[in-house]
Amino acid sequence: MTTGKASDGMPCAGNLHVRFEAGEVTSKVTPTRGLLRYKRLLLMMGIAECLVFGINADDSVNVKMPILGWGAFPQDLVTLERYREAREAGFTHLTQKCKTADDAKRLLAEAEKAGIKLVISFAAHGVDGIKRMTDEAEALTAAAKDSPALEFYYVTDEPHIKMAETIRECVARYETLDPAHPCYVNLIGSLNEESQKRFTGCATYSEYLNRLYGIVPLNMVSFDVYPVMSFRPLENSELRLRGDPVVLKERWYETLEIASAFAREKGIPMYAFALATAHRHHPANPYPVPTKAHLRLQMYSNLAYGAQMLQYFRYRAVVPFRKRSALFELIREMNQELHARAFVFLGAKVQGVWHTGAKIPIGTKNLDSKALPSFVKSFSTPKYSTVAVSWLKNGDKDYLVVVNRDPNDEMSFTASFAPGIEIVRRDGTRTKADAYEDHFWLDPGDAAIFSAGR
Repeated sequence: MTTGKASDGMPCAGNLHVRFEAGEVTSKVTPTRGLLRYKRLLLMMGIAECLVFGINADDSVNVKMPILGWGAFPQDLVTLERYREAREAGFTHLTQKCKTADDAKRLLAEAEKAGIKLVISFAAHGVDGIKRMTDEAEALTAAAKDSPALEFYYVTDEPHIKMAETIRECVARYETLDPAHPCYVNLIGSLNEESQKRFTGCATYSEYLNRLYGIVPLNMVSFDVYPVMSFRPLENSELRLRGDPVVLKERWYETLEIASAFAREKGIPMYAFALATAHRHHPANPYPVPTKAHLRLQMYSNLAYGAQMLQYFRYRAVVPFRKRSALFELIREMNQELHARAFVFLGAKVQGVWHTGAKIPIGTKNLDSKALPSFVKSFSTPKYSTVAVSWLKNGDKDYLVVVNRDPNDEMSFTASFAPGIEIVRRDGTRTKADAYEDHFWLDPGDAAIFSAGR
């Protein structure tokens, strides 16, 4: 399985999941298989050196961050031009619902021409949707499994634990019919005790993950939390806040902590979301139309915790139906930045994540400068400075990623490094860190990246 090219001659993103040897069907996720999944992930992205050694920064021009647009077009509005438009905006993947297996075949053919991969499903929801996916698995796999544009079979979103056996039956059916393409299930994030019990049937988020994956051996940990919220209800759902401060959900970073640790334990990749719309569940729980700062904060926090696919809810907010929304250029610019720095994160292993500030997020750890990699000679922040500090290892490179956790205000930190350390700019180019003073400023939600190694 190679990367391949779209009809415009550009390389398209490779599959994100393990391709088992011919005839092998796995019913259990193990650390060994998880390691193979990561290695093959990188090989399928067209970077053979990553199979053993990780991503070489010299190959960064060839690396694309897998970016999924959730909630693509109704199938009747799908054209080759619409899929190419998604690619232009920097998306590599889309979820796509179809009415029949024949429709899935047609949609995959169009996606292949555009260099887009699909997470395919029938147009149904909840338990009924899972049962239809199970009942019609033979027809769907026959139509889809040979398409280079197929990534996953979509099963369900934010399931309650009582749905686990129904999900297991569906996943097992697809593993039998098409072991090369895993099933995709997206989970809810960590909630307070009352809500956790109500929406998941479990007392804690850790219990939710352990019980669900004990029944359903999924190939990834995908979850959504939309952390950026306004202080006040918004009557106009299209309102974009101008100068109004926003707040973060208190358990967002706890979700990242738990999901990241769980994914590392299982040896499977973690996928995480950012919100691209003013979506809200009820008037007292409002979400503003995102700014670049909101998107950066969500995406770089996801990456600091080891996310291997980034997802937006939802694509139809970017391209509602026939014309692009005002968000199109914002998302396109954000995705360009993420692709430019993808070589830092794709295939990286989290060594540790710490936080600073007078009050750190629930479930996280205070920064211990002694725990930082040896190339960091000193690191400090003012008392008010709320940053997340991540140490990633990718092949023969070590990276220090510093994310401004505040969506409203700039933050500063002071750091000194060993000789030869580089700064990874937003456009992916690198420059010597010792050419700069030791005092750094970060815009709201922004990230500074420092690189060490050959």
